[in-house]
Amino acid sequence: QNHHQGLFIQFLIALLALFAGFGYVYVHTIPDISYTQTFVESKNGVEYFSNQVLLGTSFVVLAVLLLLNAILINQGYGFRRDQNLNVTIRKEYLKGDYHKIFKGSYNAADKGFFDFLPDFYSIFFCFIFVFQITILVAICFKENFINFSGNYLALIVFIADVLLLFLSPVIYGHYYCKYKSNLKYPDKDEFKCNSKRN
Repeated sequence: QNHHQGLFIQFLIALLALFAGFGYVYVHTIPDISYTQTFVESKNGVEYFSNQVLLGTSFVVLAVLLLLNAILINQGYGFRRDQNLNVTIRKEYLKGDYHKIFKGSYNAADKGFFDFLPDFYSIFFCFIFVFQITILVAICFKENFINFSGNYLALIVFIADVLLLFLSPVIYGHYYCKYKSNLKYPDKDEFKCNSKRN
């Protein structure tokens, strides 16, 4: 529980910092600064940014959010792995008394695609993934943002933004395959994943 509390505080601080940084750049981005011209422009003592700065900021934020999600998923999988080990040890020493004491609780081997991570990790994963979607949608609706006008570098960065968004569910699916291959009991397998045991 203390580990979860510490992790919650660390992730919350990181998310707030990312939200504040992206929000500042987003609010101070104006469309009449060309992609290929000045990156930063000062008006009445206030600095404004071009869409290119917003695009670069979105890439950095989406990349960091992807990293946070990857860490979350990895730790959640590790929690299930340790839980599975504890169940194995308990069954070995308690024998028939195991089911009398725990009555099916603490079982890491009967989870599905949407709940194979513990609730704490699942909630944070969903929150970060929604944050990623929000960022991508927000920049797409920014005035004159999609008009790359032959700026292929900006187009490549935008495509990278989209790929970063889709990598979160890909990583999630990869770890679910590891979970099914390594942690689920053979008689509960619904399908086989081509994932090597660690």
